Amino acid sequence: MLLREFQGVEQDISRLAAMGQFLLRQAKNTDAIKPMNVKTFVNLAHELGINLPPEFGSDQLEALAVQPPLNNVIDSIQNGEIIWKGSKIPQAGNKKMSVDQARKRVNQMAKRANKI
Repeated sequence: MLLREFQGVEQDISRLAAMGQFLLRQAKNTDAIKPMNVKTFVNLAHELGINLPPEFGSDQLEALAVQPPLNNVIDSIQNGEIIWKGSKIPQAGNKKMSVDQARKRVNQMAKRANKI
């Protein structure tokens, strides 16, 4: 599917990308980087005056998401959910610290701070 297959939606595609960038920034600012349902995204686009065909859904958005400018905002679409760029949580940094380790770290930091 090509962008030009949708009559006169090139401007709307740019608006979709801008809306996606706004939502991505808002999610990052609130540390709430979560997937968004495609239906919610499409409904929001309609409410903002972005003209999309009535049959526009997950398949069409998935086809557009691999092309500029949406490919800069949308990482993938899985099970009807939009996965935003940069929203994948790194697995290596998610180690939990025990209470004893946390106390030891805080004590070390306090000692360093007292030296200053």
